[in-house]
Amino acid sequence: MQSWIVYTMIYGICNGIFQCAKKKSLEKNSIYEVLAIFSLISFLLSVPTSENILNVEINNIIMIFFKSLVIVIAWLLGLYAISRMPISLYSVVNLSKIIFSIMMSTIILGEKLTLSIILGASIIILGLILVNKVSNTNEYKETDFKIILILLISCFFNSISAIIDKEVLKYITATQLQFWFLFFLTCNYWLIIIFKKRKINFKVVKKNYWIIITAIALILGDRFLFIANENPESKVSIMTLIKQISVIEGIILGKIFFKEKNIVKKLSCSILIIFGIMITLL
Repeated sequence: MQSWIVYTMIYGICNGIFQCAKKKSLEKNSIYEVLAIFSLISFLLSVPTSENILNVEINNIIMIFFKSLVIVIAWLLGLYAISRMPISLYSVVNLSKIIFSIMMSTIILGEKLTLSIILGASIIILGLILVNKVSNTNEYKETDFKIILILLISCFFNSISAIIDKEVLKYITATQLQFWFLFFLTCNYWLIIIFKKRKINFKVVKKNYWIIITAIALILGDRFLFIANENPESKVSIMTLIKQISVIEGIILGKIFFKEKNIVKKLSCSILIIFGIMITLL
């Protein structure tokens, strides 16, 4: 198995931990506090291992800044959408990230769309839909198309970030990308805190160790993902599908930390996700 595939799998595992830890951290602090603090901790943790951070051309720094801005906007739009639509509908529409990533990797990066990728993606999407159906008992309610469009834009922006990673890593290293990305991400989140005049309860934050776990999972996951993107042989389309391994991990962690129900049914549906990933790697 090629190294970039292994690195992408490790990213998927770290992303599952990241999502779980972030959700746990929100039990004690607001989303604004969590985002600002964990991004700052992640940035500080990345500094000791960052090399040649000033040896980056200005056009690449601009691209990384754009990537951080895209991620922040995607998060804000996603947050707005999920607060105004049923979680069941949100989960299904959110799958469009996979389609957008595959389409853009084919059109922009010139990646070849093989039969195994199409078949694997179809099976993975089916598996994700079934997992979401088991997870959500809410019935679909009438939702304004404008809200669905906002979520689609959020998914599109997330996919743009993946394309930027692949392109910019042709000219800089994984550590350089991570340093500047976390720097800009931290600045953006703290500017939001200031703009919205939100206060941070440092007494509670100091005791919320889940924020630290979130930060560590982010920095480790992104480091492996960026290293995978550095490999000229790696493909965004395939990496996008491999990343869905985090869904399976999320099911298990959801049972352990949040006492979520229907874990057997969810894991049964997730077999399709595993099968789809295996087909993609053939």
